[in-house]
Amino acid sequence: MSRLLAVSDIHGHGHLLEQLLVASGYNSERDRLVLLGDYVNKGPDSWGTLQLVHELTRKGAVALQGNNERKWLRSMPDSIPASNDEITSVRQFLDQMPLWHTCDSYLFVHAGIRPGIPLDLQTAEDLTEIRQPFFESPVNPEYTIVFGHTSTYRFLVPPWQIWVGAGKMGIDTGAGHGYYVSLIDLTHRLQWYVSVHSPSIIRCTVIPGSSDLEDKSVYS
Repeated sequence: MSRLLAVSDIHGHGHLLEQLLVASGYNSERDRLVLLGDYVNKGPDSWGTLQLVHELTRKGAVALQGNNERKWLRSMPDSIPASNDEITSVRQFLDQMPLWHTCDSYLFVHAGIRPGIPLDLQTAEDLTEIRQPFFESPVNPEYTIVFGHTSTYRFLVPPWQIWVGAGKMGIDTGAGHGYYVSLIDLTHRLQWYVSVHSPSIIRCTVIPGSSDLEDKSVYS
């Protein structure tokens, strides 16, 4: 059975995303994977993480653009260990990333949406940077909006925990702030998460809002 998986705000921790994909049993031919942006900056290996994301998209994943990818488009860091041709290729990859994606009953976006504006008229800045107007907006009855950008600890939940509101789900568990990278299985409402600090222990738990909130298993 195929699963719908999502991850956001990896921030240079591509090696941890690889570990989460292995722990979850990800199969690119069977599962659908959506990445919600902010693959670069703040972490140890932005370039390697981008290469991983690019490879995942070649195998069928969808990678959205985040505000940090937009920063790279405006000004690529001088420290990138790549040739001019490779940098040009990555620029094209970043520039062609979609800003939102729908699948089943979910709308995926990096930061959120501007209330009252049709999707096709939303600005790139709102889709990758919005906060309070989106958080305070009423529920969209058509979709559950899955978003990153704002770390879940800012919603006053433990930093490893997914935030679930009415019609909204925040999945940025703070890798860019020294906390966790999380991979979400929306089909079975499971979360795999791992700290950006050693030891790299991967845990799997049921997403809040389900009937059981206790840890299901632990991987070392």
